[in-house]
Amino acid sequence: MARLARFFIRHKAAGLSFQVVVAALCFWAVSGMQLRDDPNAWPPAGDPFVKLNGKIAQLFGGGDSVSIELVADQGTVYTVDNLSTIKKITHDLYLVKGVIPYTVRSLATLDSEKYAFLNSGDADATMLITPLMAQYPKSAQDANAIEAAARDNPLLNGVLVSNDGKASLIVASFRSEQPKGARVQVDTTEPIAIYRAVSAIIQKYQRPGITIRAAGTPILIGWVNSVGLRYVGLAFAAFIVTIAAILWYGFRSWSGVLLPLRVALMGALMGFGLYRLFFGPTLFSAAALLAPFIVVAAGACHSVQFLSRFFFEEYPRLQNAEDAIVSTFVSRLRPMLVSLLCDVIPFAVMAFIPFENVRALGMVTALGLLSLTLDEFVMMIPALSSITLSELKTTGARVTTEKTGSFDRFLATTVRELISNRTTGATIITGFVLITLWTGWIVSRAPVGQNNTYAVHNYLTHSWNRSNIYRMEKEITTRFGGVYPMIVLVEASREYDKVLEEPAVLRAVDALAEYIRTLPHVGNVSDLAFPLKLRHQFVNADDPKFFTVQETHQALGEAIMGMSNEEPGVYDWLFNEDYSATVIIAYVSTTDPTVVSRLMTDTTNRAEPLFRGLPVKVSVAGGAVGIAQAFNRNIKYWLVVSVVLGLLGTALLAIPAIGSVSLALLLLVPLAMGSIIALGIMVLFGIELNSNTVAALAIASGVGIDSEVYLLFRVREEYRTLGDFKEALIRAYVNIRRALVVSNGALIFGCMILTPVPLYIGYVGFGMGVVLLVCFIMSAVMSPILWSWFGRRAVSGASFERSPEVVATESIRRASS
Repeated sequence: MARLARFFIRHKAAGLSFQVVVAALCFWAVSGMQLRDDPNAWPPAGDPFVKLNGKIAQLFGGGDSVSIELVADQGTVYTVDNLSTIKKITHDLYLVKGVIPYTVRSLATLDSEKYAFLNSGDADATMLITPLMAQYPKSAQDANAIEAAARDNPLLNGVLVSNDGKASLIVASFRSEQPKGARVQVDTTEPIAIYRAVSAIIQKYQRPGITIRAAGTPILIGWVNSVGLRYVGLAFAAFIVTIAAILWYGFRSWSGVLLPLRVALMGALMGFGLYRLFFGPTLFSAAALLAPFIVVAAGACHSVQFLSRFFFEEYPRLQNAEDAIVSTFVSRLRPMLVSLLCDVIPFAVMAFIPFENVRALGMVTALGLLSLTLDEFVMMIPALSSITLSELKTTGARVTTEKTGSFDRFLATTVRELISNRTTGATIITGFVLITLWTGWIVSRAPVGQNNTYAVHNYLTHSWNRSNIYRMEKEITTRFGGVYPMIVLVEASREYDKVLEEPAVLRAVDALAEYIRTLPHVGNVSDLAFPLKLRHQFVNADDPKFFTVQETHQALGEAIMGMSNEEPGVYDWLFNEDYSATVIIAYVSTTDPTVVSRLMTDTTNRAEPLFRGLPVKVSVAGGAVGIAQAFNRNIKYWLVVSVVLGLLGTALLAIPAIGSVSLALLLLVPLAMGSIIALGIMVLFGIELNSNTVAALAIASGVGIDSEVYLLFRVREEYRTLGDFKEALIRAYVNIRRALVVSNGALIFGCMILTPVPLYIGYVGFGMGVVLLVCFIMSAVMSPILWSWFGRRAVSGASFERSPEVVATESIRRASS
């Protein structure tokens, strides 16, 4: 290792050139990457609700639904200008790439109809069903006629126009993947593109007198992944500045700041560069943008350990920078390698978790941490030798060892008390156990799931109250009841069976739709039975008693065929072309896990007796609500699995590296307890336990174990010199204190500085900071106690070869005792 270190120093120019080339390649790779974040792909692909949503999207669209609201500041929307604007927005929506044309609904679409009789009461009376707004209105008389027809149509009034007439709704769905079996290529899109296209339409037609707003999952996710990325950039800049300030405080030298940041930033760049090399230029979740924070945190931590040993021990001892670098490299190699690989394990586990947002974060972070391993051992020494030697030569500075101060004496006394007095140690351990049990009870009672309305904002600062996106969603929800579709699929049990011509089936559809309308948090509900009932009433002289589903097979078949033939494709969003399937679409006000679960349970329980014995299969539910349920019912399981596998993986890696099974398990005790306590703190602060929590917990078993590993190997190093376990533990604890405080302080404050960010980055950063702080405190206090109780031989490395001087010293001590 010493020869390797000197080789790197002698060839530092080549090493620096290599780093420049790698950095340039990584910049090129990152500049060509794109983000395609589809919430429908977040939950496990094999989940029944995900499969159902995909099937519905293939048949009817509706996977990515957007609601655009036009509100008249004064009067109603029934004016020439306002109605013309509605028609223009509708027209422009048809031109957006990826829009599913037959899902576009507004006062200006063909399925918005007016019903009229010509020559009413005469023998030649004619019934007319025509588009409500086939042409642009040209006069107040046209606008009044449209208003009268719309208010007389229950498919429009209160559905696409608010009951007071002040607001009108335009709804559209977009396609995110090619339909299976499609004979032609169709346009597809994703939330960022949808958000930008809809925002451009809103900006184009916004004018004095009206307010135009939009909501829906694509708007929410698109905003986070476009406008919200500015917050991520600012947060990362603040993160870097905070770490740099703490590094300056710890080292008071430019090399002490620049070298850790160089390692950390290079690791983050290489993580994305390797992702592009192995997996292509597309990131499928913005969660991957959390990776640089984690990689930079870990990289800075390990570099601080290296530089602290160099500046404060090896260089003052040897007074030769090159020799000090070599000595530092040799002494830090083993603990640094173990720590870096332990960092990788939990994120490598995350890369196999079947949630696309969790998986993307795990993949990029694991690759970044693996890059750190290469960087620390191949590129660190050329950079360190170039910068530090130049700095020392220019300034003539000499770093001196720290004098033993009162704090060091206090620290030594405290550690001696912890490992010598079993009563003190037992009391502290018992206290931590009780706190763990209490917070564990809190966590066990906390709901686990994801409410997308709030999850993208900051739970700590309630930043949604200052978000225009949130306000738009709430305004639309207030008037129209909801923006998140819950879709129920009713399809034939046998292939090609025209079950929609069965009156019993349509009556059951009607009954279920009516029931869903009565459920809390449900706004508008669309179903095939309602327009059929309306037409049935109209053709029977508008007699209300005929507001029913046609009673015979023939009459119902003719009615559905009439809808299909008179307006081809207009109702493709409600039923398919062979009359074998239909959907009920309810718009829900929230994706709150409790609400979603209750809605789906109630709907399923009501559907079962209604459709019993009928030749159909009823599936509840697709749309944003179905995706939310798939997410919520899986995240708790995979949250536990990821944490457990991360801890086990770290333990399995640590066993051969440190040479002890029991000690590897002891290392994990403070981390496991600390993770539970940190989760409890997050719950107490009102943070939702969702997929973002996985990132905060993963850093516990990864980066959280670093302090223990460095302390362990320093204890072994001191033991080889002293030959006394207790004194070795005390001296190692005191000597490594500065490096641990600086490195962990940089990490914790760097994470905590993200707290005010008005985006999910804020509470994720807070969560990571809490996890690191709790694990650092618990490992600092518990490790000496546990090691002195259970792991003395393994901790001290007694099985390793020791110097003859140490053996002789021990023999003399035993003989004298």
